Amino acid sequence: MTAPRRLAARLATLIALASVPFACQGGGDDDGDDVMCGDAKCDDLGEIGQALAKFNDPIAIWLRANIDDKGQIDVTYLEMLRGISKQQGCDDKGLDSYIISDQLVVEGGEAFPRVVNTVCSEDRTKADLAFFALSFANANKTDVDAREIEMFGWDNTTFEYRFYGGNAVAGSPTKVAIQLDPSECRGCHEQPAHIPGKKMPMTPIMNELSAPWQHWHATPVAFEHSVSPAVASAPNFKELAGTGSTFRKSASRLETTIRSAFQQRVATARLRLRRNAANVDEAMSLLRPLFCDEHLTYATEDGASGSLSAAAVIDDGVGSVYFQIKGTGWPWEWWQDKALRLDPPGAPDRITMFPIRGAAVVTYEKQLLATRALTWEHVMRVRALDWANPSMSSFRCELFTNALGRVATAPPPIAEGAKNSDIFVPLLDMILTLKKGDFGIGGTDLPMSIPIVSAEAGKFVTLAKADSAGVQALADRLAAGQLAMATCAADGEGHCLATPDTFGVMIETRFKAIEGQPRTGLTAIRNTKACAAKEQYPNAPHIGDLDCSVTMPPDDDTGDTMDDTGSTETGDTGGESESGDTSDTGEVGAGDCCMTHDGPGCSNDEVEACVCAQDDVCCADVWDDVCVSEVTSFGCGTC
Repeated sequence: MTAPRRLAARLATLIALASVPFACQGGGDDDGDDVMCGDAKCDDLGEIGQALAKFNDPIAIWLRANIDDKGQIDVTYLEMLRGISKQQGCDDKGLDSYIISDQLVVEGGEAFPRVVNTVCSEDRTKADLAFFALSFANANKTDVDAREIEMFGWDNTTFEYRFYGGNAVAGSPTKVAIQLDPSECRGCHEQPAHIPGKKMPMTPIMNELSAPWQHWHATPVAFEHSVSPAVASAPNFKELAGTGSTFRKSASRLETTIRSAFQQRVATARLRLRRNAANVDEAMSLLRPLFCDEHLTYATEDGASGSLSAAAVIDDGVGSVYFQIKGTGWPWEWWQDKALRLDPPGAPDRITMFPIRGAAVVTYEKQLLATRALTWEHVMRVRALDWANPSMSSFRCELFTNALGRVATAPPPIAEGAKNSDIFVPLLDMILTLKKGDFGIGGTDLPMSIPIVSAEAGKFVTLAKADSAGVQALADRLAAGQLAMATCAADGEGHCLATPDTFGVMIETRFKAIEGQPRTGLTAIRNTKACAAKEQYPNAPHIGDLDCSVTMPPDDDTGDTMDDTGSTETGDTGGESESGDTSDTGEVGAGDCCMTHDGPGCSNDEVEACVCAQDDVCCADVWDDVCVSEVTSFGCGTC
């Protein structure tokens, strides 16, 4: 489907929605049966009510029917959850409470719980549409405050999560004042301030939930999770999440819902922007996740097993590239098992809360590959640089930030009718060009611009560690045209040209070496990265055994937060879940749903219904490459 045709189809849908009057249409009640503005006209509900009339997420729809002209609601937190659940055709069976308990709420005190809620969890097409959190203690710090609320709702019209806040109204035991898009916590759900450019889409939950769910209530065993007896018996906590509460669920269930939010909602919505008319700022923001870690998540050694996600030492994005090249058959442990086997298992110094790349951006990168917005060669050009430092690499991120001004001053040519994806490659070429003076690069014989590119087809430039000496050496070799003469050590140390096979062997050598070392090396890396995350990422979780006053960064004047041990990261701790090949030929159990074709829908009714429930264009116009990619990204099938 061409971009204009798909845009026209989407505009037709938006116009149809916009033509529906948002004024009162029938009476509302506290359960939120009416999806408009209750017994009042939306215009009578003040600025907040009028703004809500333009939104189409589950929270906005319920608020429109229940908010007053002061922007307040007068129901209990549980009544609100039940109302939003009922409005979507769900009941209490799908109302879940999850508990994380750490020292983030009461800094320096004992662990205090936060409660996260979802509704409609029994229906996978609805479970990730709304998230709620009670993240604050009451004045006496004896219970969670059920009137200080954070809420995220997915807007199916604009393809984004909307953020709402609720604050207690003084003098009332139940009233809550609603805020639309409160600014004070955006930093926790967007990229941090040190990463420039157009803002990434908001994510509903901070990326800190991964097995074995440290600090979260989990079954059969919770890891470093505790709630004091006093708080456990307090009325709000006890009703929502106390022992015996029907709403209380294990963190493993929430992880599934969050991954769905990242994969089916945030990453897929972002991927759509590649089809927009070419805009340099927007296209650069779509390439930024390859270079800068907009979000982090945290990997923990699984109990007494000695198993730690391979994401701690090899980037999951690299694994995605290899999957795209040939899917299966790579012989290496780092790719097949995706787990480090640390010895001895069950050691008291087990690795906890190791910062790795956030799930949302890793999923998005996989989808760029799966839809062929970028080829594996394009992605490998980025991820093979500073590859032994796969998370929080200042070198990769500075390549991007250094290019921002240059791209703004002299953007690549844009052909008439071009899409964002059409300028990805020229922008990548501009970003992957060293300039004299960048990273301290110097030398009288060096040209002003040094492209980081291989002249040999099928090979790419690898640089294990981008410290100042390593970057200077690479620049010298590139400028002299002698890169083909460079050799890397067995574990990839240094710089050289590599093929997928030779690079995979180097990764395996380093991976096995780290696996055979004491945990002290990984712990030092974790400490350095975690302290940097605490400084730079507002959503960094509490890590109890971390003392940043004694954690010194490595002697590396490029600003990297890694040492020679090497470390990598990926978005999640589970097995490979790439969306795979979405070409016109491959299909696995989904009929022609894995092939683009003229006309709406596809031959597998179940897959078609699942995709079209979340992207109606696929059943209203043409089944294009976006629809094909959504078969897997929406969890409807496998292509």
